[in-house]
Amino acid sequence: MRTNKQAVRAIGLVSASLVFALVSACAQMPTRDEAPPASAGDGGQSPQCNPVVAGAIGGVVGSLFGKGKGHLVGAAAGAGIGALACMAYNYHSRQVRDARAVSAEYIHQRGALPASNTVSSYTTAMEPSSTVKAGSHAEMQSTIVVVSGRHDVAPRLSETLTLLSPDGKQLSTVTKEATDINGTGEYQTSFSFNLPKGIEQGRYTVRSTLHMNDQQVRSNEVPMVVVS
Repeated sequence: MRTNKQAVRAIGLVSASLVFALVSACAQMPTRDEAPPASAGDGGQSPQCNPVVAGAIGGVVGSLFGKGKGHLVGAAAGAGIGALACMAYNYHSRQVRDARAVSAEYIHQRGALPASNTVSSYTTAMEPSSTVKAGSHAEMQSTIVVVSGRHDVAPRLSETLTLLSPDGKQLSTVTKEATDINGTGEYQTSFSFNLPKGIEQGRYTVRSTLHMNDQQVRSNEVPMVVVS
C-alpha cells in the first residue's frame, strides 16, 4: 500500500516538473506583435499566456504518467500548474505619508538625511490571511518607506512578485512599475490575484522584490498556505 502511494506521489512530481518546463517555455516564447507591459492596476498576465490552453496542456502532459489514481493525480496537478503559470495580477499603490513627514522622522532618528534616496523600510504580508482557499482571491500587500536624499532626484520604483511551489519551483513572476509612486514618502502597494481551483494544497512562498532605478534594493518572502 505504501509503495502505491509513493508511486503516485512520484508520478505527480515527475509530471509537475515537465509541466513547469513546458508551460514556462510557452509563456516566455517571444512574438512579433508582443503587447506593451501592463500599467499599474492592470492585469499582469503574459500577453502570450492563455490560461485555458496552459491548463489543458498541463492536464494532458500530467495524465500521460501513471495508471488509475496516478493518471488522475498527474492530470490534476498538471492542470493546476498550467493555470498558475498564467494567473493575472492586479497592482495598486497609494501614498500614506508624504515626503516631509518621512524625512522629519528619519532626521529625528538619524540626525540628518542620507546623501541619496534610501529605502528605510520594506515589509510584506498576505492579507487578510496567509491561509488561502484554492479558487479564491489572494492579496500580497507591501509597505514601502523611501527617504529623500540630499543630492538626489525623485526615484523610479518597481516591484516584482514571484510565486514558488511547495517544493521551491518558480510558478510565475510579474513585475509592475510603481507609477503611482511619484517621489519619496511612505506607500502601500498590493498585488491581487485569484488562485485557480484544484491546485495542489501546501505551503507556497510569495517573494516580493523592490527595485529602485532598476537596481534591486530589498526583498521579502512570506508563506501562503493553500487549502481545499
